[in-house]
Amino acid sequence: MSSEIWPSAEESALWAAVQSWRKDSMGWLELAQPRLTESLRINPLRYDCDWTNKILRELGGKTIPWLPEGGGGQGWEMPWKRGKCEDKLAELLIRALHDSGRITRQEAVSMIPVKLLDCQPGHRVLDMCAAPGSKATQLCEAINDEGIVIANESNPGRANLLVSNSKRVGVTSMVIVRHDGRHLPRCPNPGFDRILVDAPCTGSGTTRKNPEIWQNWTQKAGYNLQKLQISLVKKAAMLLAPGGRMVYSTCSLDPVENELVVAEILRICEFLILEDTDISTKCPNLISRPGMDNWVKENNEFSYDNEIINSLHLCKRIWNDENDTGGFFVAAFKHIGDSNVAKSLLSNEEMKDKHIKTPPPTNSNHQVVASDEMLKFIQKDWGVEYNKMYSRGSKLYTTSHEIEWLWAGERMLRRGGKLPGGHWHPFQVVQAGLPTWELRKGILQRPTSKGIFITAPKCTKHVHEISSSLLTNILLKGGSNIEEVA
Repeated sequence: MSSEIWPSAEESALWAAVQSWRKDSMGWLELAQPRLTESLRINPLRYDCDWTNKILRELGGKTIPWLPEGGGGQGWEMPWKRGKCEDKLAELLIRALHDSGRITRQEAVSMIPVKLLDCQPGHRVLDMCAAPGSKATQLCEAINDEGIVIANESNPGRANLLVSNSKRVGVTSMVIVRHDGRHLPRCPNPGFDRILVDAPCTGSGTTRKNPEIWQNWTQKAGYNLQKLQISLVKKAAMLLAPGGRMVYSTCSLDPVENELVVAEILRICEFLILEDTDISTKCPNLISRPGMDNWVKENNEFSYDNEIINSLHLCKRIWNDENDTGGFFVAAFKHIGDSNVAKSLLSNEEMKDKHIKTPPPTNSNHQVVASDEMLKFIQKDWGVEYNKMYSRGSKLYTTSHEIEWLWAGERMLRRGGKLPGGHWHPFQVVQAGLPTWELRKGILQRPTSKGIFITAPKCTKHVHEISSSLLTNILLKGGSNIEEVA
């Protein structure tokens, strides 16, 4: 038996469960154990994508045919196991490409949900369980950084991971907020065009990267998480605008966390239907199986209408052995209600009668609108024109235009009343947009390194063209004479 094989796999509770979920399960066991190959996606927002593609090909990488560009960058597979690159130069290059935001290391199947959301530029998007941020940054890529992606995470430490990843990729459309997703505040009208709920799960499809699952997985674990999963999807559904799409996904194989959650949401939220995601178009050549409707039928403890049961085949299951990947589950819902706003929001007409409340005062931890004087100074000194920026401490933040929807829009409070625009409350905003300028004692100093690829093309002053040999000298020797640069 290979050293990569987890010794207790054939005696595990997970293997016993999979045999009850799939008749042809032996192939799954064989490919649920070897370590995954390294996979990643290109950042299509960068101007040097072609150069990055060239580097990946030279390292032996191949594009993943079922992860084409669109809905985020092209997916790639590298010729080594995940985290096991023995070529030190190749590992150094991959790390540099990742750290500079040109690529994002991400498991291949986890790129599928964003592909199926069919996001478009200008969309208002919610990522309900966003950390560490691979899907959230993919969502920003999918809207071409033109729109707004609210990336929610309840844990402060994991929210900081979101901040790091948004800076690394360099996106201006992301607003990172910190809330228990079950109690996410109401957003401005009309709600979100797209919502992703990649819910906490038992991870039974991740045995190829988390071999401890073989020992730790238990049948009751899915039941323990199901209530949380249903609550998260239900809350998200209430914030989905009519005509909008919501994708629910897990890296679990257990129908308790998958089809049963979907069935319960369809029972609770009569304004939702399951959509045929047309996965063969979004992810061509990907092998998937329909959702497990028979399993739900045969369990007497659950009772659902035939209409719900008969629609579960529209869910998609990705099994480890059929694409040489991890296991995954996705389901796409559509809001078919006839109102103009999301279910938990009030129409503009209804909002008129609500009492206006005063938002709490801002403090030094809040991003606020930067002064007109600061914007004029940037234009005068650097030649860059901004209509609006946000400031906090020693940083100025560039944001997509659509972030104004969250800042300026009226919103309703849970206990009645409404708040005017001009603030983030009741959202606990950790970061909005990308820090692109640095201040010192309130005086503009320079562009930030993380935002330079956005800022530099707009600058018409303080820009100097230098030779490639001089640039090499600066990079290798740590500096050069000012006369050579001037």
